Amino acid sequence: MIIGSVNSDLDATIRILIEDVNGQSQAIDVKIDTGYTGFLSLPAATVATLGLPATGIDGIRIGDGSTVMAQVHSGVVIWDGKPRTVDVHAMGVDRLIGMRMLASHDLAIRIQDGGVVSISFVP
Repeated sequence: MIIGSVNSDLDATIRILIEDVNGQSQAIDVKIDTGYTGFLSLPAATVATLGLPATGIDGIRIGDGSTVMAQVHSGVVIWDGKPRTVDVHAMGVDRLIGMRMLASHDLAIRIQDGGVVSISFVP
């Protein structure tokens, strides 16, 4: 089970571990974004610091309905205690985890400042 919390802005957040280019795990706090259908979105500067290899470009539909192009990188996230290779979109200023990462999981959020966020695998 993955546990996080809700901040004073009512953002549901969790801490993930992502491997850098040297295979060292780096802790990153991310917001859960149920409107984002990808795995993980990180600012381009964070992706560069981690040294994640680029794999292509992808069109991403954003909140206003328009599509923006984003560089896609390959990243390894420790998820449920196991390494998981995912696409990482280099875009925006927020660190977001999306619905592809949450697939086959239950998500529970107590929506209040300091509320608990829990993510559990559904076999």
